[in-house]
Amino acid sequence: MNLILRPLDNANDPVWSVIICVILAVAGALFVVVYILRMAFAELENDRSNQPERCKPGPADSTPDTQD
Repeated sequence: MNLILRPLDNANDPVWSVIICVILAVAGALFVVVYILRMAFAELENDRSNQPERCKPGPADSTPDTQD
C-alpha cells in the first residue's frame, strides 16, 4: 500500500496526471465549441439557400406615404 499512497519526493514537482487531465478537458471543450459553431454556420448557410428571392417593390405595393 505504501507504493500507491507514497508522498511526493519533492513538493514542488508538478502533478502530471492533473496537468494531463486539464489538457484533455480543454481539448474536449474546444472540440465541442468548434462543433457547435460549425453546426450553426451550416444551419445559417442552409437557411440562406432555402429562402426564396425577394421581389422588387412594384406600383401595386402600398407605402406609408401613398396611403390615404
